[in-house]
Amino acid sequence: MTKYIYMIALLIGFNMANAQEIRYVNADNGLFLRETPNPGSKHVDKLVYGTALEVTERTNLKLDVRDNNDIISGEWVKVTCTDDLYNSRTGYVFNGFLSDKKLAKRFHIDFEDFKIEFNDLSAEIIGDPQVTVHDAEAVDAFIEFGETLENKKIRIRHHSKYKAIKVFQRYENSVSVSAEGAECHLDDWKTFYSAWEPMKPQKKANVFQTISYGKKASEKFIDVDINEFKNKVKEHCGEEWYNMIKADNAINTGASRVAMSKICFKVVFTTMEDKKVEKLVAFDIPNVL
Repeated sequence: MTKYIYMIALLIGFNMANAQEIRYVNADNGLFLRETPNPGSKHVDKLVYGTALEVTERTNLKLDVRDNNDIISGEWVKVTCTDDLYNSRTGYVFNGFLSDKKLAKRFHIDFEDFKIEFNDLSAEIIGDPQVTVHDAEAVDAFIEFGETLENKKIRIRHHSKYKAIKVFQRYENSVSVSAEGAECHLDDWKTFYSAWEPMKPQKKANVFQTISYGKKASEKFIDVDINEFKNKVKEHCGEEWYNMIKADNAINTGASRVAMSKICFKVVFTTMEDKKVEKLVAFDIPNVL
């Protein structure tokens, strides 16, 4: 019996020794991956917040880092970036900015003068990022089903000195016709645009809270001619869809539905030379039937 227990203990110890030690980057401004365990070592890369790392070696080289008014204590560890599918980056990081709790990566768009980060958001840029971002005036993106832009923090990280940063938000509504789990969208017909609203800055510098909208906002639309609407449905969606709304006297009744289709953010960045740089990010909102 004693021998049996001893073998189990050895097996558990072996499994623990070979278990992956996964940690996540918990540094708001990113964490440098270096060639050697030294603050002056060459950068291999800068790892963004939420990057998953496997700790492969502990160096026992202790380090204290000042973070604003706090002192963060830790040591250098060797890591491999588990996020890489084909080319794992390996190097050394300071583990004082690592967390054992899984952290969601922040969706970001990097323009020439600044970067926009959204916390806890699953989204993708529409089109080729190499073409769309940086010098583009506007970027289109879409959020995944089940995601929301409500109660999100937006952080503006500037790449150069500035005089002022302001962020504005608005939404767009469009109309569609729904039937038996299917939907015909009339996004290219008419759209309701809300006014741009300034987003309130938070306590942390250059951090803003997104504006939340209720049901009343999502149902706002412009005045339309009901016959023009019906003709558009027949032309764009087909006779079957037209038959579902032909007896309606107004939109947003019966099979037709007004819903929020986009939420847009505008960043106005004022440089030290008083040049205003404006960038627009528009998120397509998934329609849930």
